This record gives sequence, C-alpha cells and structure tokens, in this order.
Amino acid sequence: MRDLRGAAWRARGPAGAVLGLALVGGWLALWRWASDAADLFAPATALAGLVALALARACRSGDGWAIARGGLRVAGGAALGLAVAASLSLGAFLPAGLAAWASPVLGRFGGAAALALLAVGLALAAATGLARPRGLLLDAIVTSALAAVWIATQVPRQASFPPPPATGALLAPRFDLLLALGGALALLAALGASDERRATSDERGRRGPHVLTPVARRVRHSRLPTPDSRLPRSVRRLPSAVCRLCYRWAGLVSVVGLAGGLLAGWGGWYGFALLGAALLAGGLAARPRDGGWRWRAALDRWMLLRAGGWLALGLAVIALTYFTTAEDLQTVLLRNTVERRVMQFWRATTGDVRFAARPAGALAGTVRDAAGRPLAGAAVVVATVGGQTYGATSDAAGRYTIAGVPRGNYLPLAVAPGYRQGPALAPGGRVATVRPGRTSGGVDFALRPAPPLVPAGGVHDLRLGAPTTASVDNPEPSTAVRRTFSFVNLGLTLDDGLVHEPPASLGPGPFPILLIIYPGEPKDWEGVSIPLAAKGYVVVSYFPERLLDLAGDLDDLGVLFGLVADGRLSARGDPTRLVLVGGSVSTVYTYLLARELARSPARWRLRALVQYGGIFDFFRYRYSWERGQVYIDPGISGLEYLLIALGRPDTRPEIYLRLSPRYDLGPGDLPPTLLIHAGRDVIVPVEQSELADATLTRLGIAHRLLIYPTLEHYLDTSTRNPADIDMLDQTLAFLHTYTGP
Repeated sequence: MRDLRGAAWRARGPAGAVLGLALVGGWLALWRWASDAADLFAPATALAGLVALALARACRSGDGWAIARGGLRVAGGAALGLAVAASLSLGAFLPAGLAAWASPVLGRFGGAAALALLAVGLALAAATGLARPRGLLLDAIVTSALAAVWIATQVPRQASFPPPPATGALLAPRFDLLLALGGALALLAALGASDERRATSDERGRRGPHVLTPVARRVRHSRLPTPDSRLPRSVRRLPSAVCRLCYRWAGLVSVVGLAGGLLAGWGGWYGFALLGAALLAGGLAARPRDGGWRWRAALDRWMLLRAGGWLALGLAVIALTYFTTAEDLQTVLLRNTVERRVMQFWRATTGDVRFAARPAGALAGTVRDAAGRPLAGAAVVVATVGGQTYGATSDAAGRYTIAGVPRGNYLPLAVAPGYRQGPALAPGGRVATVRPGRTSGGVDFALRPAPPLVPAGGVHDLRLGAPTTASVDNPEPSTAVRRTFSFVNLGLTLDDGLVHEPPASLGPGPFPILLIIYPGEPKDWEGVSIPLAAKGYVVVSYFPERLLDLAGDLDDLGVLFGLVADGRLSARGDPTRLVLVGGSVSTVYTYLLARELARSPARWRLRALVQYGGIFDFFRYRYSWERGQVYIDPGISGLEYLLIALGRPDTRPEIYLRLSPRYDLGPGDLPPTLLIHAGRDVIVPVEQSELADATLTRLGIAHRLLIYPTLEHYLDTSTRNPADIDMLDQTLAFLHTYTGP
C-alpha cells in the first residue's frame, strides 16, 4: 500500500506538467482564434500567466489538488516565459510557423506593457506574502521594470529608422546615467543597512533581560501577537532583502556603465569614483547586525562563486535585452544579419513559407494631416516577409481600403508628396492585424509636412587639387581636365570627389554642370565622366561615404549641391544649368535629393535628371532578390550584405518605403528625366525602370525610357560597344534639350 501511495505521489509531477502544457496550448489556440494581434500577445499572455500562478496559490491543500496546482504552476511559468520572449521579439529567430503561434515577431510592440505588468504582479506577490521575497524574485521585479522602461524608449525609434550611427558621444549620456544610478543604489543600500542595524540594536536594548520583569518576560514569550508578528515572515524580511538587492544592482549597473564608457572612449575619473563608492556601500551593507566586519564570510569561495554567477547572469540578461530591442543603427544591422542567417537554417530545415498562399483580408482607415484634415492621394503600404507589397491610395475624404492582404500582422506606413512617411495609429499600437475574410478598420494615419533639406552651416574647408589631364579610350577616345576636391561636413572629411572639365580647346564656358552620384569611387568611373566632360560639360562626381547614415549622406549631398550652385568647384561651370545623374543603387540618392530640391528655392537650377539602371521600388527590388531574380557577384557583395542588414520588409519597412520613390512622388517632384536600363541587367532588373516609366507617365512628368536589350547592367566602358556609344549619344541629346549648348 505504501509503495502504491508513493508511486501515485511521483506520478503527480508528470501529470501536472502535462496539464500545464495543455493549458498553455489551449490558451495559444484561443488567442489565435479570438485576436491574433501581435502587439497584444505579450501583455495578454503575461496577465494569463500571473492569473494561473495566483490560482495555483489559491488551490486547496490536499492530494486531490496536487495535480491542479502543479498544472497551474507550469502553465503560469510557461506563459510568463512566452510573454518575455515575445516582448524581446525572440520569435524572429524561430521557424515562421512556430513563431506565429508562440512568439509573434512583432510582439515587442507590446513588450513594455507586458514587462511592466509582470513587474507589478511579482511585486504584489512579494508584498502580500504570496511569494517569498528572495533575491531571485526581487531581481526579476527590477529586471522587468527596467526592461519595460528600456523597450518603451526604443520601440518608438523604429518609426524614424535609420538613425545616425551610434558613436561614443551619443552613448556617453547612457553610461553616465548608469553610473549615477549605480551610485544612488549603493547609497540606498548603505543607508538601509545602517537603519536596519540601528533598529535591531535598539530593539535588543529594549528587550534586554535587565529591564524586563518576570511578568514582562512571560508576556514576551506568550503567544499574544504583536503588530509586526501579524505580517508574514517574508514581508518582515523585506527591508533586508531590498538592501541586498540595491547593493547587487549598484555593482551591476556601475560595472556596465564604467565598462561601456571605457569602450566608447570615455575616460571620466568619476566613473571609477562611483564604482568605488558602490563597493564601499556594499561592504557597509554586508556588515552583520551586531557590528564588525565579516571578512572571512565575504571571502568565502561559495559566496564569491554565487556573486560571480549572479553577475554573469545579470550581464547576460542585459546583453540579450539590448541586442534584441535596441534601435541603435549598428545593433539593428547586426541583429538583422543574425536573424537572416538563423532563418536560412530554419528554411532549409522546416521549409520556406515566405511565398506560400494564405487566406486574405483587408485593411481600411483614413489618412489625415497634422491638423486633422483629410489627405487625398496618400499611399498606404504593407509588406510581407518576402517583399510583396499591398497598397492603396486615399480618396478625397482621406479614406483607403487595401484588399487581398494575406492573414498576419503588419506595420502599415503611409506617405504623401510633400509629407513625411508615418506609422499607423492602430488601436493599441502600430501593429495592424489582418484576419481572413474580414476588414480591419481604424488603421489611421496623421502625416506631418516634410521639412526642406537644410544642410549643416559653417565653413566646409573646401580644397581643390591641381589640374591634370585625363584620357580614356572607350566608349570613344576622350580627354578632360581633372581636379580632386574635398570638403568637411558634420565632422567628417569627404575627400574622394572629382571635377572633370572640358578640354581647354572648347573655350572658357560657361558649361552646364552634371552632378553625378556614383555607386563607387569616382576614379573607377572616369570612363563615364571623361566622355561627358569632353562633350562640353563640367562633371562633378561623388560617392556617398557614410553609407549607413542616410541622413548624413543627404546632408553631405545638400552641402555639395550648394558648393556647385555657388560656383566654388569650377569657374567654367554654369550653376544655373544643373543636372543630377545617378547609376544603379546610387539612384536612391539622386531621387531623394531631387525630391528635396523640388521643395527648395534652388529648384529652378535643376534642369534634368538622368538615371542609369536605377532602383525605383526598393520593396520590389527586395522581392526580386528573395525570389532569386537578382544576382549580386562577389565584386559587389557589399550590396547583398546591406540588403540582409536592412532587415525584413515586414518588420523593418521604414527604410524600404523611404527608398521607394514610386509611392510618394508628386507631379512636380522631378525635373525632366531620362531613364536608361540594360535589358539583361541581373543586378537591378529592368522592371525597376519600367515601374518608373509608368509612374512618371501617370504623374505627367516629362521623361524618356531607353532599354538596351543586349547590354548587361550599365555603362561597361571596358570595350567599345556600339550600344554604349549610342547610350552616350542619347544622353547628350537629352542633355542638350534641357540645358542647351
């Protein structure tokens, strides 16, 4: 009989685990059926987990309830784990099918609320005695609260992606804040420990045997409750636990702040002073209640091992939280790269579902300006993981409806000519959930006007090199006068620019100016610059050097345009006849700059735009790449690395929309434009220029499309090809039309 009872007791553990997992599975199925909103998943699952743990605590004692208690504990713990995983968007590293059920990729948009709810629930459990306020519980409360604050500050930053690269100057205030927080916690730990020892000493003095009468002794040892004894024992120990908590976290944040500051190139002496203060406060907090120092206990190897293990765990949690949620540029690019590599493994293992058919629904809402007025002609776009886009244009009342959107969670964006792109004001957050056969309404937008491009002011230390003669043989023999130039902007010296002027035999000018933005170093593209200069044009060529800092690159281009317009790069150029020229991926800069200039007083200087093999819809370009329709050879492997680092179009759509002029061009946003593309281009598919042709036709912008069916990519000047010669002649004819001789 005893053996049977023992076997039954041992069976309750597995039975409770099975029950708990079944409860979690039922909750996930219910959530999938009832809501499936990614940004609400983490808070709802955290609440469900806390409720399950509370019910487990409230279950009756006895063998009959053991399985129920165990199941609720397992379910509660698993639910809280899923809530934390969703808050950190760990589902982005899981197979797509599993992530859709257990950890939505966009769950971090509700992560701040979920972690705050977790912190409050655990704090209430500790304060009411439902759970012992041990170090691990208190650490979980503090970790959840700090992570909630951190995520609440980071998630809104995604709407303005990409930010400037994180530098030591930008990160230094964070490390200073950590050091100050560490010092404050250390002070609290020392003061709390001092007050506790003083109170203990006073209590012992009052209860000393020399002051207690026999009657008082009997009362003291009686079972009559005192005010403190009515509280749970765990609550009476709370002040001591809080002191130890403050000391532990003082050391942790001080170490992180000091180490981070040193790595960022910061060397403030007060960092070491604050770390020393934290250690001193820890020593004071570690003193026993009766005074004296516990040096032997402090040096006990097990104590040191426990402290080292706690520090390692704390650093790991901080690193994981930062890596998965930080919106610093380098961190985002690294995270996207790691995510891509992990997903490639899962796709090879579990199958690729990026382009699988899914039941469809619709999104609807309104687009308004900052004053609340309906905004007509705004484009609203959502994208899938593979780059497929679904969009609609708002009508005169600002209303739109996007039909045929596959089931899932999306980050809708809206943009209009002359306005900044903006995120949705969806209920509960930016995430919009599409259900099969339904129309998700209330996905509204409020767009603000786009400010004009105002480059950084000040002296830019322009330097021009000595003139030299440069020649090329292809596509036809040509000679020009070459000069190097450099300037300083936003603390960076930009020194790879070239100016090519017509040969002296063509006279003093003034000649039209071509500002060419190349996808590589200008010296590697002289086969394009020199023939154009030899035909009577001043060619200013430049390569954006910041690359990952889009705002900085645009500011550099604005400064460069100002230098050209002021006639400071060539005395033989005519700054009233300017033409922008771009090629391949550099056309994203020329499109952006042309749109900025369309809203500036200098727009009359820009006479034309020439785009060789340009990108017009970055979403579509990503889709072509995902489908294997784009081949990026090893010579330009940096382009593929950049595509990976920019992240998924469904979870990081902001940069894709900004680099897609297809969606926010207005009738007057571009000057007359020449589109040239190679028919056999496998780096930038010809459909990009075909999309540009259709869009410019719809907007009534003067343009011309030239496609060379036999050419690969564009402007290969290594050989003399009749098609390349014709391309040069067609370009010169177009320029002559809009700039004159």
